[in-house]
Order: sequence, then structure tokens, then C-alpha cells
Amino acid sequence: MRGKEGPGKPSGNSVNVEQEYIRDIEKLAPCPQVALDVLAIAHEHDCSISMLAEKIERDPSLTANMLQMANSAYFGHMKKISSVNDIIVRLGIESVKIIAITSASLGLLKSAQLAYALGSGKLWQHSYATAILASIIARYAKVKDSPSLYTAALLHDIGKLVLNRPLQIERYNHPEIPAETPLLIKEQLLLHTDHARVGMALLEKWGLPEAVTVPVGMHHTLDQPQAQRLNAKVVHLANALVHFTAMEEEGEEFFFDVLAYEDRKDSLPEVPHFEENMRIIIEEFVEKYQETVAVYVL
Repeated sequence: MRGKEGPGKPSGNSVNVEQEYIRDIEKLAPCPQVALDVLAIAHEHDCSISMLAEKIERDPSLTANMLQMANSAYFGHMKKISSVNDIIVRLGIESVKIIAITSASLGLLKSAQLAYALGSGKLWQHSYATAILASIIARYAKVKDSPSLYTAALLHDIGKLVLNRPLQIERYNHPEIPAETPLLIKEQLLLHTDHARVGMALLEKWGLPEAVTVPVGMHHTLDQPQAQRLNAKVVHLANALVHFTAMEEEGEEFFFDVLAYEDRKDSLPEVPHFEENMRIIIEEFVEKYQETVAVYVL
């Protein structure tokens, strides 16, 4: 199925379709250099608190969002946190990494993605919910390197930023593709790849480690060896569960569709200690999401 090619749409015979899509990505989604620098410094064995604080403070919006998050009810500090140095000293390096990447992701993920029927802020909200749920599931499963897993869950759909415009064009050029066609099949038919593989390629280009890139690339598959890594399974499961969770438009009550989960669970990855703890995991997820999502201004 070929038809007209959209601007910049790679040929189906391309050696590496994903590389073609991300070739000029800086024009579409500039690399969040400050956030990546923050993660690099924080991962150093002898991390310098002063250097980390200085790097964060170079980005005013990142600093503001981090201070809002650190002072939110979730962290529950009686004394107001008024500087990045305070965040680091009181909350620790691991929390700083998570707060920094969450804050930095806003600029990347908050725009509308019309090809995916996502209005402004919706992609980020789904991504943030997935990151929170993945981190809770990971704690029960005793996954190591939780900040990398959190980052992978937060950025799992970043490929949609790259494919949004090409997918819009190809859907217009191929009206014979039914609207109800599953998303991944639609992407593969029209674009010869999908948002998971493109997201993985993009994050590899930005220099993120395998602990982040592999779960992003595997979050819709179980039939690849890399998909059997525990961190990849956790991101896959968390993404699916968030899709089973809905919030009423006019209220703040969450609804977790247990029947949908039961219908689909045989096709989802098995994660240690999830099934027996599912209820308390979902309850903790809902509580944490509700307490923190409003802190970020979309």
C-alpha cells in the first residue's frame, strides 16, 4: 500500500525507517539538553550537589516546576523549599532526578497530537500517569534503577511527536483505512514503523541509556527478547493499565475497568507481585496522581 508520500516520509524500502523519521528531529522536538545534563550529573558516582543545582537553575521554567513539585502535598514538607539546593538536600538525588525529568517533559509532551486524537496536555497526562504507576509496580517487583524506569515510562510515547504529522498526511491520502483500525497496525501500514520503535531511536540519538530506550521500544510487544526484561514488562503493563483507568470529565473520581483488565490480562506481561497486590497498587497510583498532577501547569 503506497499511494502519495508525505513530506519527508521514508520509503518502505529504507534500510532503517526510524532513522529517516528522526533525521531532522531537532526542527520538531529540540533535545531537552538541560534535563539530560541533569540526569548525567545525577548518575555520576560522586555527584556534585552544587554542580547539579547550577545546571537546573539555568532553566527558569524547569526550576519553577521543580519547586512547585517539591512543595506539593505529596512530599509533605512543613518548611517551604525555596531553592534547588534545598530540593536536593531534603529530597535526595533520586527524587531530584524524577522531579527534573517530569518537569522537563512538559515542554516536549504538552502539545496536541491530532493524528492520535490527543488534545493539548493529554499526551503528557497519560505519560505522567504511566510513569507514576510504573514506579509503584516496580517497587513491588523489586526493580533496580527506578529513576531510569520512571524516565522510560514518562517518555514511552515520545515517538508520537515524530509521527504525528506524517500519520496525519498518510491518513488523508489513504481514506480506505478504517478509522477503527488499531493504532499500531495503522502506523505500520501507512508509515512502515510505529511510535514505539521511533521513540526508541530518538532517545538513543539523544544518548539515553538502554535502561530507558529498551522499555520505550518494547512497550507494545512481548515477542522480542528485549521485551522480556523486567523493566520493559513494567512499562508495558503500566501503559496498558492506565488505558483501563478513566477519570470523569466533570469530576475527580477515577474508574479502573477491572473487566477490561480481565479480558486483556492474558496478553499482558507477567510482573512479579503485581496480581496479588493489584488493588493497593491501583489505589496508591490514583492517590499519588491526583495529589501531584495539578502542580504542573499545562
